[in-house]
Amino acid sequence: MPYVWLRWLLRSLLGASLCVYSLWSLAQDDPNCKKDSEGTLWCAPVDGGIGQRPNGEVFCGVGQCMNMTNGAVVCAAKEGGRTSLNYIGQAVCAGNCVPGKQALCVKAK
Repeated sequence: MPYVWLRWLLRSLLGASLCVYSLWSLAQDDPNCKKDSEGTLWCAPVDGGIGQRPNGEVFCGVGQCMNMTNGAVVCAAKEGGRTSLNYIGQAVCAGNCVPGKQALCVKAK
Protein backbone atom coordinates (compact mmCIF):
# COMPACT_ATOMS: atom_id res chain seq x y z
CA MET A 1 0.00 0.00 0.00
CA PRO A 2 2.81 2.53 0.67
CA TYR A 3 3.87 2.22 -2.99
CA VAL A 4 0.53 3.48 -4.30
CA TRP A 5 1.53 7.12 -3.79
CA LEU A 6 4.95 6.44 -5.34
CA ARG A 7 3.32 4.90 -8.42
CA TRP A 8 0.96 7.91 -8.65
CA LEU A 9 3.91 10.33 -8.33
CA LEU A 10 5.89 8.55 -11.06
CA ARG A 11 2.89 8.55 -13.41
CA SER A 12 2.33 12.26 -12.74
CA LEU A 13 5.98 13.09 -13.41
CA LEU A 14 5.96 11.03 -16.59
CA GLY A 15 2.78 12.75 -17.76
CA ALA A 16 4.19 16.20 -17.05
CA SER A 17 7.43 15.33 -18.88
CA LEU A 18 5.51 14.12 -21.92
CA CYS A 19 3.46 17.34 -21.98
CA VAL A 20 6.58 19.51 -21.90
CA TYR A 21 8.27 17.41 -24.59
CA SER A 22 5.15 17.55 -26.77
CA LEU A 23 5.02 21.34 -26.59
CA TRP A 24 8.74 21.56 -27.36
CA SER A 25 8.46 19.20 -30.32
CA LEU A 26 5.43 21.10 -31.66
CA ALA A 27 7.55 24.25 -31.77
CA GLN A 28 10.27 22.28 -33.59
CA ASP A 29 7.79 20.97 -36.20
CA ASP A 30 5.96 24.27 -36.61
CA PRO A 31 6.45 25.69 -40.13
CA ASN A 32 6.44 29.15 -38.50
CA CYS A 33 9.60 28.30 -36.52
CA LYS A 34 13.15 27.65 -37.71
CA LYS A 35 16.50 26.91 -36.08
CA ASP A 36 19.36 29.24 -36.90
CA SER A 37 22.94 28.14 -37.56
CA GLU A 38 23.64 28.19 -33.79
CA GLY A 39 20.68 25.93 -32.99
CA THR A 40 18.47 28.67 -31.52
CA LEU A 41 14.78 28.21 -32.36
CA TRP A 42 13.05 31.34 -33.72
CA CYS A 43 9.36 31.75 -34.54
CA ALA A 44 7.45 34.21 -36.69
CA PRO A 45 5.33 36.89 -35.01
CA VAL A 46 1.55 36.39 -34.92
CA ASP A 47 0.16 36.64 -38.49
CA GLY A 48 3.74 37.11 -39.69
CA GLY A 49 6.17 35.00 -41.66
CA ILE A 50 9.64 33.53 -41.38
CA GLY A 51 12.43 32.79 -43.83
CA GLN A 52 15.97 31.51 -43.69
CA ARG A 53 19.08 32.32 -45.66
CA PRO A 54 21.34 29.50 -46.87
CA ASN A 55 23.88 30.37 -44.15
CA GLY A 56 21.25 29.64 -41.46
CA GLU A 57 20.29 33.21 -40.53
CA VAL A 58 16.57 33.52 -39.72
CA PHE A 59 14.49 36.58 -40.63
CA CYS A 60 10.84 37.45 -40.02
CA GLY A 61 8.22 39.90 -41.19
CA VAL A 62 4.76 41.15 -40.24
CA GLY A 63 3.42 39.36 -43.30
CA GLN A 64 4.29 36.13 -45.09
CA CYS A 65 7.97 35.74 -46.06
CA MET A 66 9.72 33.82 -48.80
CA ASN A 67 13.28 32.81 -49.57
CA MET A 68 14.58 34.21 -52.83
CA THR A 69 17.05 32.37 -55.05
CA ASN A 70 19.73 35.00 -54.29
CA GLY A 71 19.53 34.15 -50.56
CA ALA A 72 17.45 37.16 -49.53
CA VAL A 73 14.37 36.83 -47.33
CA VAL A 74 11.51 39.00 -48.62
CA CYS A 75 8.33 39.65 -46.61
CA ALA A 76 4.99 41.36 -47.14
CA ALA A 77 4.87 44.80 -45.52
CA LYS A 78 1.16 44.39 -44.71
CA GLU A 79 0.40 42.58 -41.45
CA GLY A 80 -0.78 39.07 -42.34
CA GLY A 81 -0.13 39.83 -46.03
CA ARG A 82 0.80 37.22 -48.63
CA THR A 83 3.79 36.90 -50.93
CA SER A 84 4.12 35.24 -54.31
CA LEU A 85 6.23 35.26 -57.44
CA ASN A 86 5.07 36.84 -60.68
CA TYR A 87 5.57 35.26 -64.11
CA ILE A 88 9.19 36.44 -64.34
CA GLY A 89 10.18 35.30 -60.84
CA GLN A 90 9.96 38.63 -59.04
CA ALA A 91 8.46 38.82 -55.56
CA VAL A 92 4.98 40.35 -55.27
CA CYS A 93 3.84 41.19 -51.74
CA ALA A 94 0.77 42.64 -50.04
CA GLY A 95 1.55 46.23 -49.10
CA ASN A 96 4.93 46.10 -50.87
CA CYS A 97 7.91 43.79 -50.37
CA VAL A 98 10.41 44.49 -47.61
CA PRO A 99 13.51 42.64 -46.41
CA GLY A 100 12.96 40.30 -43.46
CA LYS A 101 14.26 41.49 -40.10
CA GLN A 102 15.80 39.30 -37.40
CA ALA A 103 14.43 41.67 -34.75
CA LEU A 104 10.84 40.68 -35.66
CA CYS A 105 11.48 37.02 -34.86
CA VAL A 106 10.47 35.65 -31.48
CA LYS A 107 12.93 33.41 -29.64
CA ALA A 108 11.18 30.16 -28.67
CA LYS A 109 11.28 29.21 -25.01
